[in-house]
Amino acid sequence: MNLPEIKYPKDTKDRVRNLLVQEARRTPKRSRKWLALPVVIAVAGTALAGTTAAGVYTAIAPVNDKRDIRCYYRADLTTTYPVKADPKVIMPPYLSTGMMMAGFDAKNNPNPGDPNAGMQQITDPINQCGRLWDMGSMNPQGITDDLIPHDFVKTKPTADPGKSNANGMPSDKYGNPIGGPAGPNKLIGHYVPQLTACVVDNSVAVIPGGPEICAHLGIPSLEK
Repeated sequence: MNLPEIKYPKDTKDRVRNLLVQEARRTPKRSRKWLALPVVIAVAGTALAGTTAAGVYTAIAPVNDKRDIRCYYRADLTTTYPVKADPKVIMPPYLSTGMMMAGFDAKNNPNPGDPNAGMQQITDPINQCGRLWDMGSMNPQGITDDLIPHDFVKTKPTADPGKSNANGMPSDKYGNPIGGPAGPNKLIGHYVPQLTACVVDNSVAVIPGGPEICAHLGIPSLEK
C-alpha cells in the first residue's frame, strides 16, 4: 500500500513524508569488508609451506622411498603418447629413472617382491632428471620440442670439477661423461628446462616449471 492511499492528518502525513525523504538522502553506510582468510585443510603427510606470489598456499610432502624417480615430459600429469612406430604402444606421461647399487646380485635378491630392489635412494632428484634432459631422453619423437627456446643452440658442455666418472673422465654438471676413448660425447648438451620436484602418488615427480608448478597442478612440493 502506498503512502497517498492512507488517510493521515495532514501534519502527520507531512512528517512521515519528510522522514522518508531524509532517509532516502542519507549516505549509505559502507558495508564491512571481511578479510579473505585462506582456508587451511590439513592432509595427513602434508604441510603448508607458505604462499606464492599469487597468494596460493604451497603444500609440501615427504617421500620416504626415493629409489624410483618420475621425470615428467611436461607439466601435465595425465597425457600419454603413442609410439609412432607402433601406436598400440603407449608412453606414460613420465620416464622413470634410478641408480642401481654396485654389485647387486639380482639372482640372490632378498626382496623379490620389491620392484625397486637393488636401487639406491636418490638424494638429488632434479639432477637425476636433468641428466635425462641433458642427454635428449626427455624429447622422444619431438614431444617436448615446444619447450625448447627458439634461440637455443646445443653447445659443448663444460666440465664440472665436482663431477667425475669412476674412470676419471671429466663430466658435465649432470654427471654425464663429456668424452671418452671414442671422442666427445655427442649425446649430451640438449636443452634442460627449469625443473621442480613435486609429489605424485607418494613418488618423487620432477616436472618442468618453476617453484609454483606443483601448486598450479594441485600437488605438493617435495619436502627438502
